[in-house]
Amino acid sequence: MVGHKSKENLIIRKVNQKVGKAIQKYHLIDEGDRILVGLSGGKDSMVLLETLAGRLKFHPLKYELAAIHVSLKSQPYTVDLEYLKSFAQSLAVPFIHKIIDVDLFGQENTNPCFVCSWNRRKALFEAAQESGFNKLSLGHHLDDAIETLLMNMAFQSSISSMPPLLKMFGGKLSVIRPLMLLTENEIMEFAAIRSFKREIKLCTFEKESKRKDIKNVISQLAELHPNARTNIYASMTNILGEYLPGEKY
Repeated sequence: MVGHKSKENLIIRKVNQKVGKAIQKYHLIDEGDRILVGLSGGKDSMVLLETLAGRLKFHPLKYELAAIHVSLKSQPYTVDLEYLKSFAQSLAVPFIHKIIDVDLFGQENTNPCFVCSWNRRKALFEAAQESGFNKLSLGHHLDDAIETLLMNMAFQSSISSMPPLLKMFGGKLSVIRPLMLLTENEIMEFAAIRSFKREIKLCTFEKESKRKDIKNVISQLAELHPNARTNIYASMTNILGEYLPGEKY
């Protein structure tokens, strides 16, 4: 029987191995990269920063890391900034805090979640370019990718998702997602072992998100087939064009 500590070590090793596999499989990091990590304060970004910082201690591939947290003056939730800063410092990673002012309700019929997300992402891009980072690392994982795929299919009539590597601005900046081969449950297990804090107050719009509804759909599919999540993810690179419509109808 595997002991409690041994089980924890297995989980930590598994997470780090999958991060390494994603980096190699999708060619996410090159020697000398300057990588800015989006540190939202959620479990995903905390795991992302720890695993990337940890690789620098034993992996021959060398790169530079910094963490950034973007705050909204009018945001409906807050995080413990001192906790995030001390967490980054414990990993020997510089911490950047950027504050932006956004009117979440300034545009009629626009979802405040979209406005918030879009402006945060814009601030991350600007910060990366202003400080000379060539890569922006985000904590999206496998569940995020398949949720986005199904949402885009259902609501946007497109087959698209979150790629592990996305080159932007003529290749000057690349968005990388090293957690892409990890499920949310695997990340939650890692975060529980490390006892990462959660946001002080969850966003008031969180329950209104369509993503939560899609998450429930995927959970139902997983009840029908235990490999539903990984199968949906794999389907994005297993396109059988001859069995799909050849043109729009």
